[in-house]
Amino acid sequence: MPKHAPYTWRQPDFPGDGSDLSWQDPTLLVICQKADIQAAIQPLLGSLKQPFAPAQVASVFVHETMRTAFCDQVRSSMEPMHRQAASHAHYLRAVEMVDCLKAEMVCLLTPDDIRFRFKMSTASPMIVCEFDQSFFGGSRPTSVVTLHTFRHASELPRLLATERLPFASAAIWGPKMATVYEAALHLDLVVVYINCHGISLAPIREFLEEKQPHVVLARYHHFEVISHRAKHRAIVYPAKVIWEPEPEAPIRPSAGAQEKVKPPAEGKPVARRNGKGNPAVSHLKSLSKA
Repeated sequence: MPKHAPYTWRQPDFPGDGSDLSWQDPTLLVICQKADIQAAIQPLLGSLKQPFAPAQVASVFVHETMRTAFCDQVRSSMEPMHRQAASHAHYLRAVEMVDCLKAEMVCLLTPDDIRFRFKMSTASPMIVCEFDQSFFGGSRPTSVVTLHTFRHASELPRLLATERLPFASAAIWGPKMATVYEAALHLDLVVVYINCHGISLAPIREFLEEKQPHVVLARYHHFEVISHRAKHRAIVYPAKVIWEPEPEAPIRPSAGAQEKVKPPAEGKPVARRNGKGNPAVSHLKSLSKA
């Protein structure tokens, strides 16, 4: 029988996957005008609770008209950080730096006894406004999320260059396809999600690796590889595929003809007569919608 490892009280290092030592596929969140904030911030809330993990949101670019609504929604939805993340040396150093910079923050607040003054709650996540990650560590995860405000999509490349992080993807949210697509093309990133986040690129990965433009509908999403400014990138967004049979024109039966049988609903049995006059039952099969 294999030997058992000796018992020890020592806990494994947190987080244990090296995501606190170097950036591992950080992502960018972009909020355009009239975006669905509630849906857009879901991956951000997870990143605020446990910032030391791969593929977490590291920065947010918010349109100036959405800034107040975004900050209010995030503040009301965020939760205290993971216990071990809140005691991590990177987080403690970031708290000291934020206090030194007197930076504007989005965080959990605790009032004093008479609710006259508020201070940051213990183990509160931090979104630091208008400062980039280089102030808090830069080359390694800092446990904070940075926020920048923009007015026009043409400002996004400058903000992206300011952060200087190895972003693996961006998620852009907004109701107007023209607006979000313009923002996607301004970002010099290989993978851009529109009104979604973290969708598997399996349906299009082969074409992206071969740098071959391609379009495919799969898993209720639109996947495409495009060539823009001599670079190939993948863009993914939700696409509802609706299939309905075209209505048939009514046919007037001729004299002596048998009454026409109406087409049944999908999946219901159809009674038909075989050559001996006995009814034969068949079924309609569902059509694939992918």
